[in-house]
Amino acid sequence: MQIVTPQGFFQTLKNSHLLLDTNVFIDAFHNPGEYGKFFNELKGNGVTLVTVNAVLIEFTKGSFELKIFEEKKKFLDEIIDAIIPLEKGVFDNAIGLLKLYGIEGKDISIVDLLLGGTLVKYGKNIYLMTKDIKDFPANIYKLETHINVIKRKAIHVFGIYRYLK
Repeated sequence: MQIVTPQGFFQTLKNSHLLLDTNVFIDAFHNPGEYGKFFNELKGNGVTLVTVNAVLIEFTKGSFELKIFEEKKKFLDEIIDAIIPLEKGVFDNAIGLLKLYGIEGKDISIVDLLLGGTLVKYGKNIYLMTKDIKDFPANIYKLETHINVIKRKAIHVFGIYRYLK
């Protein structure tokens, strides 16, 4: 597995906050070595890695045993620098986003709406990293950059988004 970043990727994110979606943790949990290097390089460029509690719940749900749940929780805790609290304003923003999404919002997950609401609340110094590209339309969010995760039989693309104001 290899993570490929475009030219200027780390400069784009320098000294910002990067909000991580559940799919980032799922992929990283299965490929800890490569993602560990990637996360360390981000942190070396002043990037603060953050998430929200809803992602923690989504990431750990379905763990068959308490041991696996604890492993996943510990894994997440070792990566992130902070959990952003889901305050009332985030929920209000999520409802506002639903209005903007219109019919396109019918299949979006609650967690992705809350991530979007968090982007709205914290503005221009926070980005979102997600594989759920279809849930973050270009009329609401700006795709700032991306990474390609090259695996033996697949290439996964993670978008790095910012809320358009």
